[in-house]
This record gives sequence, structure tokens and C-alpha cells, in this order.
Amino acid sequence: MAAAADDDRLSALTDDLLQHILSFAPAREAAVSSVLSRRWRPLWRRTSVLNIDSRPYFPCPYDHYGAVDRFFRDATAALSAFLCRRSRRGTTLKKFTLFLGIVVYRLDRECYDDEPEDDVRVAGLLADPAAAGLEELRIVCQPHNDYEKMYDPPLATLPCAGTIRVLELVNCNIEPPAARLAFPCLADLTLRHCFLLEGRLQAMVDAAPALTTLELVNLVEKAPEQPGSAETEPYTYRISHPFSLRIRLRCPTVTALVLKTYSGTDKIEDSAITGIELDMPSLRSFRYKGVPLKLSLTSPAPGLARVDIDATSQYCYWRYEPTSRMLPSFSSTRALKLRLNCIEDIIAGEKEHGSAILLPTFPNLKLLELDGKYEYKNSNTVAAVASLLRSCPAMSELRLSLDMENDYRNGRKVRVPVGDTFRESKDRFEKLESMPSSHRGDVELDGTSKLPAGLTNNRAFSCLETSLRKVTLRCKASGVNCFEAQLAKFLVENAIVLEEMHVVDGSQFWLDHLFHKVERWRADSFRRKNLPDTAGFRVYQLS
Repeated sequence: MAAAADDDRLSALTDDLLQHILSFAPAREAAVSSVLSRRWRPLWRRTSVLNIDSRPYFPCPYDHYGAVDRFFRDATAALSAFLCRRSRRGTTLKKFTLFLGIVVYRLDRECYDDEPEDDVRVAGLLADPAAAGLEELRIVCQPHNDYEKMYDPPLATLPCAGTIRVLELVNCNIEPPAARLAFPCLADLTLRHCFLLEGRLQAMVDAAPALTTLELVNLVEKAPEQPGSAETEPYTYRISHPFSLRIRLRCPTVTALVLKTYSGTDKIEDSAITGIELDMPSLRSFRYKGVPLKLSLTSPAPGLARVDIDATSQYCYWRYEPTSRMLPSFSSTRALKLRLNCIEDIIAGEKEHGSAILLPTFPNLKLLELDGKYEYKNSNTVAAVASLLRSCPAMSELRLSLDMENDYRNGRKVRVPVGDTFRESKDRFEKLESMPSSHRGDVELDGTSKLPAGLTNNRAFSCLETSLRKVTLRCKASGVNCFEAQLAKFLVENAIVLEEMHVVDGSQFWLDHLFHKVERWRADSFRRKNLPDTAGFRVYQLS
């Protein structure tokens, strides 16, 4: 009994904290907590959060007769309980989450060619008097398959439109904008996997004058149907047509934007040309994940502090925008993170139609992060790194995460017989142990050559002379003379004001680790150049 009492750490928490924990649970599970003890009985009733999830009502997807009615009965009862609590204790509903399976919000139709019809009882839950003062609303729908129409939330008639601050819609179809659509307090808008016609997104943004955070994930826009075209095609065929990713968005108040796309080649045939245009002068943080497309800011964003671009894709990018053309609009940022399939993409397309397309200069950039693979013995690898260093004259911190792309044509992946790696390590250790300490140090540092001329001529890299103080290198070093080792040697020998280097270079023979070499490389280089002592330089081995 004493051990059980010691393990009961929840009872030591305050009621406010327990209420906060219960606010993340669906309404049914939160209500079950009342059987734990007399203290727990009223806690779930005091929370201002209601999560209604339809999934527990349908353990079998084909056995839902009567379950839909039970779901709406329980949901209505939960909202009515909040209304009673508001009149007695002053507890009002602030956060409301609805998770709706398709059998809940879609009425069964005998013919699949008929237009689907939503169950009006879902709109009744959103229009309940208990939800009139909501501050956060999340509607998460789960369509049965790609051919089912998404749920149409009644945005124009929401009673909470005047008080809502956070709105998240998942797998929804945004209805045509109404003249009275208005969200005066809306500050955070998230749309995930939603479908809408061109112009509806701008209408929603225009209806939220206080909007500061906007997240768009796999948003699909389509041009309006031509008159008469809807009647000639069955419904399931019309919604399966490919759509365009073109986005033109104007929002003067947004400070943080997240934009993610998961579309393949069938959806971006003309997007590489048209691209995405954003008019957001207050933007401070921008994050993009998707295929390389043309990104542009139509008005300056002087407060831009961080840009995060993930241009990795499983699709072929012969028709996509090169990285050098994605970045010019974001040259004022102070932090930049790039994640690429291959770092050579940085300079891909630099020469086209006889004109050079170079990376822009980032005069305010302090932090640069680069995550990607590089191709074996590709001369563009060094050129890409040189282009980045040249474009960041004031950079103070550089973070690199590099890995060599598998090249099976050059036989870079060789199966090593079992035991050979250990035998080689043992032989090398015994040879080093028998050497004098002075000669042993020379052997440990031997084998790493200089980089090609693209980087050794460092007069164009002002960051190496004046500002670069910290470097983090994460890699899987494939040998003592691999590109990562050459790059580490170049940086420690030429970054004059460098104070620390953090290294993670994979599993290998312990003397091959860069951690044991970079400090000696720097000291020897400074001695040859008659530069000041490097006693302040530190190397850290990361795990």
C-alpha cells in the first residue's frame, strides 16, 4: 500500500494542472476520470475545453447503424452541460475540437453520381449557444476516400465568429465567401488538406484583420467551373482532376507563415513558371516544405528574422525552380535553413540562356544551416559551398549536416567481410603504438588533402576573415580524405576568428575522427602564416 501511495504522483498535482491535463482528452475519457476519487469527480466539469471525437463510436467502419445518433446525442448533451455550468459557475467553453468521420458529417446517398449532402446536425453543434463565445475552434474531418467530398464548415454563420482567435480546419471544403464573413479577433489560421476555389483563401484572410500566424498544408486551389461544365461530368470524376499550386496572397499583418505542399508532377506543370507570390510586409518567420518552386515577396519584409526552406522531393525536378532562384526575395533574413536533396542544387541553373543566376547576398545573415547530400567527386559540390560562403559576408554561425549520395556506378558501397574492420583497426593501433610520439602525430594528420581552387582562394569570403565564430559539422565521414574532412580542414585553417567547432563524424577508427585532428590543423596553419596564437579555439565532440 505504501509503495502504491508513493507511485501516485498525480494526486500531488494541483487542481488547475489536472484540469489542464484533462483538457487534452476527449469528452468521454475526461468524464470517466470522475470515478477515480471524490477529488477527481468535479475536475473535468471545470475545464473550459471540449473535445468531441466520433471514432470511438465506430469500432467497425461498416457497422454504424444507430452509432451516428448516439454520437450526436452525446455531443449535444456535452454542450448542454457547458451551458448549465456557465449559468451556475461562470465556466464558459473556450476551446472546441470536433473530430468527424465521414459517416457522421455525410448523409448516405443511393447514387454516387449525386451531389453529397452534409448532415445538418454538425452545423447544429457549431451553432449551439454554448459555443457562442469560443476562442479556439478545430474541425478535423477524415474522408473515407479521395472521391468523397470534404465537409463544408458553415464559416459565414458561426456564432463564435466575433470572438474566435484560433481556427484550424483539416480536410474541409471552404465554402464560397459571404459578404458578411468577418473574424475580427482571428490571429491564428491553419488549413490542412483543404480544398477551395481560387479567391476563397484571400477572402478568408481579408476577413481577419488581426491575423498574425498562417499555416497552409497541402492546400489545393482550383479555378471555378465554367458554366454548364458541372452537369456534364459525374461528381467523382470532377473532383479527381489535377489542380494547380498557384498562390497569390496578400496579408499585411501576418508575421509567421508556414507553407507545405505534397503534390506530384501532375499538380505543378505550370507552377514552376507562375510560382507563389506573397505580399506580407510584416513577415518575420517563413517556413516552406515542398518541391522547388518560384517563391517571391512582392513587397519588402524588413523584419524577416528566419527562413526555413525544405526543397527535398521524391519526384524528378527537371521542370522545377533551382534553389538560386528561390532565395532572392528572402535576402534580408537573419537566419536561413536549407534542406536539399543534393547541395549541388544550390548552383543548378546558374547559367541559363547565356546569363549567370547567382545566389543573392545576405547582408544581415548571422546563422546558416545546410542539410543535404552531395555527389561523389562532383566539382559542383565545392562550387556550391563557395557560393554560400560568398553570399553570407556577416555570418557568425555555420551548421552543416552532410552525407554522400550513394553512387553504385562508382562502387562506393562495398561489402566488407566480417571481421576485417576489427582486424584493420587492431593492426593500425599496434603500428601507431610502436612509433615515437612525434612521428605518430604526423601519421594521424596525414592523408587529408586541400580542397580544389574553388575554396582555397578565400579572399572572396569575408565571413572567414571577420565574423565566423562557430561551426557545427554533422556527417558520416567515409575516409580520411573525404569531402567532409577536407571541408573541416579548410574551415579551421582559414576562419581567422573561429572560436569553436562541434563535430559529429560517424563511426570509424578512433584516430580518423576529426575531433583528434582539427585543433592540430588550425595550430599548424596559423604557425605557417605567422598568425596569433589559437589558444582560444575549442573543439567539441558531439554524440
